[in-house]
Amino acid sequence: MQRNYTWRTRVLLSFWMVLLLALLLPPWYYFRILTRETMDETTKAAIQQLGLARWFLDREKEIRTVEDLQDRIVEIGGQLGLRLTYVAEGGRVIADSVVPRADIPNMDNHAGRPEIIEARDREVAVVTRFSRTTQTELLHVARTVEGRGTIPPGVLRLATPLSKIREPLDRLKNSLLLFLALVSIATAGLSYFLVRRLNEPLRAMIHTAEAIATKDYRTRIHSSPGQEFYPLTQSINRMAESIENHVRTITEQKQQLEAVFDAMQEGVMVLDTRGRIRTTNRSFSGLVPGDSAVAGRRPLEVIVNVELQESCDRIMASTSDSEGAPFSLQITLGQERTYDVNIVGIADSQTGAGAVVVFHDISELKRLEKVRQDFVANVSHELRTPLTSIKGYTETLLAEDRVDPHMLSSFLQIVLKNTNHVVKIVEDLLQLARLEAQQKPPNAVPVNAANALTAAWKACAHQAESKRVRLESTLPEGGVWVCADFDQLVQVFRNLLENAIRYSPEGEAVTVSHEARREKVTLMVRDEGPGIPGAHQQRIFERFYRVEKHRSDNWGSTGLGLAICRHILRNLGGRIRVQSPNTGGTTGTAFLFTLPAVPLGAEEPGTQNDPAVTT
Repeated sequence: MQRNYTWRTRVLLSFWMVLLLALLLPPWYYFRILTRETMDETTKAAIQQLGLARWFLDREKEIRTVEDLQDRIVEIGGQLGLRLTYVAEGGRVIADSVVPRADIPNMDNHAGRPEIIEARDREVAVVTRFSRTTQTELLHVARTVEGRGTIPPGVLRLATPLSKIREPLDRLKNSLLLFLALVSIATAGLSYFLVRRLNEPLRAMIHTAEAIATKDYRTRIHSSPGQEFYPLTQSINRMAESIENHVRTITEQKQQLEAVFDAMQEGVMVLDTRGRIRTTNRSFSGLVPGDSAVAGRRPLEVIVNVELQESCDRIMASTSDSEGAPFSLQITLGQERTYDVNIVGIADSQTGAGAVVVFHDISELKRLEKVRQDFVANVSHELRTPLTSIKGYTETLLAEDRVDPHMLSSFLQIVLKNTNHVVKIVEDLLQLARLEAQQKPPNAVPVNAANALTAAWKACAHQAESKRVRLESTLPEGGVWVCADFDQLVQVFRNLLENAIRYSPEGEAVTVSHEARREKVTLMVRDEGPGIPGAHQQRIFERFYRVEKHRSDNWGSTGLGLAICRHILRNLGGRIRVQSPNTGGTTGTAFLFTLPAVPLGAEEPGTQNDPAVTT
């Protein structure tokens, strides 16, 4: 019975497929040929019409102005019943046959249109696309034309709607589809009628058994197959129900374990009895980017670290009937990532020994520890130098019975200079602490950045005059309005200007410019100094960090200015970054920082009356 059922079904299905293919392939092939030939003819006609329009324009010697061109294009477009558009270089539309002359300046820039781009590289560009203006699909044909008189060179484009050829083709296609649908429905009805006459109870049992084999445990036999098949039907239903309950329980437990497993921030690697990787979690993939096929491989093949492989082998060798003691080690992957690895052996009476390897990323802790060590060392160095000088000169004065007034004045000036340097370091450290501990953002109000720049430059004027460094500001006369605290913005400008003056060659200029966008304003302070190597650019905003640690600081810098700038801008909702060398050069440094822009119409006159500086 089952053999007859399978044979009949296959024959019916084969007959149905052959019939559908015989009915489908010829119309489909004919429709494809007809569509292609129709589109080819339409394209050729459009190209000829575009050439005719260009010929008309070339013959009109009286066309010298854009107004003449608009009138002639409207006339030619009306005669041809098509849309003509003249796009000048740069994408500006200067003439269109369907758009009124007064609306042409308001048209979108066409430089990015595909047909305009292709027309520059080909003799004739043909592009089919949907027009948002006319809400129809258009065939665009374009070619370049030379300028004449006041008319600039550009691209002449012709647009013709495809609806005239699409509609007949769509009607033909719909007719073919309707015919095929009717034939398919009739064939399907006939097939269903014939198949239904087969042994329905046996088909139901086969269907249920196949569903269970494909993990569909919800399928049941609901028909009454007769007395002889009733016990078998009930047994199949009970078996499906029992399997469904067990699978549901196992699936829920597996999903819970997988959710916990993948939600862990630590990378986890589970080893089987052979010491090969059985499974890993999502976080582990970050350790080996680009290598997703890790199952079945040894740890050494995935993470090249001999110590890790030896530790895994030692743990698995020591694990017998009970779980082994955990083992910990630290490994470094690449030059930046450090992991604390814990390995625990597991024992199973059926599968044997295995192990679980957990990778905890401690790279950030290592980095913070290094930053703390560098900070302590730098603070000690920065304070030791002036304190040593103060101590030496003070001891010298105390050791002298009679001190020459000139020497006394010189020594006291040196002591005062170093004392002021220590005080400045302490004040900057206190300011950094206050900025870091600030719980709420400062009172940001509309501030004219040009006034803040002026105030900062006045504070740096003596330093700039000694090196004959001048300031060149491209800020507009009306200033640049940002949301900030005026005094803090002055300090940001002053720190950046002092750095720029310090490293600028004598006689060079420090340039300040800006770029305004809708929600933020970017200000740039640029110098022509030696620049900052790329290896140091990520750390120059750390406290006391110096690119050239051996450089003697004749200006009394504390090494905290850039760190203060970063914290001030962060509290104001902005950020700062460095660019070195300058764009288009091999030297120089530019510091760019952003601040929130003042909403349109919210500017207020500042209390500072200093104009923007342009020296």
